[in-house]
Amino acid sequence: MTRLAVQAEIIKLARILNVSEQELAFMQQTAPESLRQFRFAILDRLQNQQKLRFKHLAGWVNWLPLGISVFMVKHFLQPYIVAQIAVYLSTERSYRIVKHLPPKTVAAISVHLDPRLARELLGYLTTHQITDITKVLLAQRDFVTMGRFVSMLSDSVLQDVAQIVESESDLLEIAFYIESREQIDHLVHVLPKQRIEQALLIIGDPEQRLIWPKVLALMSYISYGLKQELGDLAVQQGELVINAIIQATQEDQLWEDMLPVVACLSAHAQNFVANLPALRKVEIIQSIVEAADRCDLWADMLVIVSYMHDEARQAVATAIAQIDEFVLHHIAYASLLRSQWEVTFDIMRRMPIPKQQQCHKILDVYMRQLDIETYQYLDELLNRFQIHTSV
Repeated sequence: MTRLAVQAEIIKLARILNVSEQELAFMQQTAPESLRQFRFAILDRLQNQQKLRFKHLAGWVNWLPLGISVFMVKHFLQPYIVAQIAVYLSTERSYRIVKHLPPKTVAAISVHLDPRLARELLGYLTTHQITDITKVLLAQRDFVTMGRFVSMLSDSVLQDVAQIVESESDLLEIAFYIESREQIDHLVHVLPKQRIEQALLIIGDPEQRLIWPKVLALMSYISYGLKQELGDLAVQQGELVINAIIQATQEDQLWEDMLPVVACLSAHAQNFVANLPALRKVEIIQSIVEAADRCDLWADMLVIVSYMHDEARQAVATAIAQIDEFVLHHIAYASLLRSQWEVTFDIMRRMPIPKQQQCHKILDVYMRQLDIETYQYLDELLNRFQIHTSV
């Protein structure tokens, strides 16, 4: 789960329910996929509540001459009603009506249209029609609606739409609300690399501070390979940009989104990031450690710590020592999964002796279940790092 993905889903859900985002704050701990399924369930529920009414209206729209149907949609039926009626019309009939509607009317209908039902209709629309609708939604700053449909566009249409969206900050807003996360990789590959670089540089512009989380969202949503590519690209922009990313992540408490990104970087980039002065600040390290423990990200955290130098490792050890004993169990399990025992023991030796003893007690449980070779290896590490045994 990531905070950013949850935020995007809550915004979409609040829009459907016609409530404020604050009224849905109690759902912040819900997984984004669960929120997405709940949102679609709400859409289905709303549709089913007035199913007979919508089917009856759709029958009239289907039966009346095209000109009258278009006139009704333009002047008498609310956009929400039209979107619900469209469920019961054939794609061909819907298109014959849509092509006679002004872009502003189609844009208003699309706000309420279930994206699961719109894929075939989008295939009927011309590039010119889609770009005209995009211009209306862009003028209205309706990034939510644009994000819900953009992943359904063909590559050629997507490139034409991207040319209309001249601002990289607007592109980031649209990407934030993309309905299908796996489509974000494709979107990044379709866009010119220069635009992606300019989007990353937004995070160094104080005047666009409100957009910074959208940059972080883009980096957290994409796949492993693209995380490394864009992460390394961000590192190439220098310490100023990376410090801005760290600052934004700390201020908005988005370490659960950023830790997996940093863990995907190339070795050179990880070494650079892990040893920046900003990551030796006590409050930042504490936030990172808490996020790693809360969101089960110790496997990623240990990879990052392996690149840290002494001062940063000491800060990590100090932060870990301030959390309850359960964190030690989580770290031990992550060490086993990633075979990161050396870095784990190096952190352990920097903790107060009572904590070292707790660690040793936890390790005893693991070591009794290991083969003799691994047991001897860990026992040698305990001696090398002079970890105090439990008393």
